Amino acid sequence: MNAEEVWQSLIVESSEKPIALKTKTGLNFKLVSNGKVLIVHKSEIKPSSKIKSPRAIYKDNFIKVFDYYNKWSNNEKGISKEITAITANSVYIMAAIAYKH
Repeated sequence: MNAEEVWQSLIVESSEKPIALKTKTGLNFKLVSNGKVLIVHKSEIKPSSKIKSPRAIYKDNFIKVFDYYNKWSNNEKGISKEITAITANSVYIMAAIAYKH
């Protein structure tokens, strides 16, 4: 699937029910949607992400980060820093992409 297809799939699925996900470091979080954006929430499952309030993931940032997925999943040196420069939500976006791969 391409970035647009993954985005739409996540929007639809997470608007029906929250998606339970984990970051690469093993922190749990929930992904929900209002039909337009993806929203990251803390999980009831421990260990949970340390976010203090829900975070919105917008389509434009999702699409930009999507292109880095293969490099990220192959643990390419320095790629996490490059992605984090795009958005502070990169760890959540990558976990969501990994869920669909």
